[in-house]
Amino acid sequence: MTKKVHTITFQHVLNYGAVLQAYALAKFLKNHGFDVEVLDYRPSYFMYQTYRPRKGIFKTINKLKKNIRFYRFRKKYLPLTRDIFFTTKSLEKKYRLSHEAFITGSDQVWNKELTDNKVDNGYFLNFLPNSALRVSYAASIGNTPFEDADKKHLKKILASFDTVLVREDFAQKQITEITDGTIHADVVIDPTLLLSDYDEILDFSLVPDQPYLVSYLTEDSKEVREYIEHVREITKLPLINLGHHEISSADKNYLYESPSKWLGVFSKATMVCTNSFHGNAYALIFKRNFTVFSRVTKKQLNRRQLTLLEKLGLQDRFIPSLNDFKEHHLEGIDYDKVLVKYQELVTHSKDKLLKALKS
Repeated sequence: MTKKVHTITFQHVLNYGAVLQAYALAKFLKNHGFDVEVLDYRPSYFMYQTYRPRKGIFKTINKLKKNIRFYRFRKKYLPLTRDIFFTTKSLEKKYRLSHEAFITGSDQVWNKELTDNKVDNGYFLNFLPNSALRVSYAASIGNTPFEDADKKHLKKILASFDTVLVREDFAQKQITEITDGTIHADVVIDPTLLLSDYDEILDFSLVPDQPYLVSYLTEDSKEVREYIEHVREITKLPLINLGHHEISSADKNYLYESPSKWLGVFSKATMVCTNSFHGNAYALIFKRNFTVFSRVTKKQLNRRQLTLLEKLGLQDRFIPSLNDFKEHHLEGIDYDKVLVKYQELVTHSKDKLLKALKS
């Protein structure tokens, strides 16, 4: 079993799910005796998104505060490399003679729409020598099929991987198509689901004393806001919005907090309304009652949640549209029934990852 493992993923971004999945994978590996480093890879397109000012001075100040809070979280909880890598050339120079293990994933590391509309060789581990062990874990391509112009290049890159593990069936089918069936990519769960204990990073200072409803939206739309208001009217619960978009009618909007405070509020919610994959994941981890509302645009992204929900027998928690919503969707989830299937998924994914890291 190789002991030194490097991971590369989206971590220098202002996205709760991205930073927390980076933490979860590193923590899981550390718990299993590995010496883990998260490559501090900061491609220019992410640097621009992370640090560019917002429209208006107050929004810019709030973004700065969020950056500081995320920086402190990463510094405290992510085992980042001392070196910062801004290009794949700098990665190649550093690791040109490496015999160690490298994992790319999770998150949408293979989604060109998120990597400046190009294949980022960093996230495909194409900077490594043949002597290194290459693994993808829960890598996702989101809703973006690989383009024909990239397929020849990607087929060659994927052939260099020792193990390919992806997050949803859409990515699995894409890998099969690109490699003409020569590579079988197993579907595994997101690394956030590999951990059951988040006590190390939880901060409950924003958690109210009474029951409350949480909304976490990564896509804003009229339909999803109407849905949240509908749930609020039925449950009579105060609304705490943790999403990327302010909801004026919410009792509290926490849009710029640290990942620890965000997770603390999420972990104690009475009910969760989300359209985010990681919103769905953390509702499951903390055994919260929840529903997942469909995205209005890029509906193929729903496969990320549906792949997971279908495996757990919870596909009825997915709401395709407001017309499909019924009050029984808000009934409590029997987690005793879900737990058996959940543990099977966790065990399967742990086994696949640990097997992939064997020399």
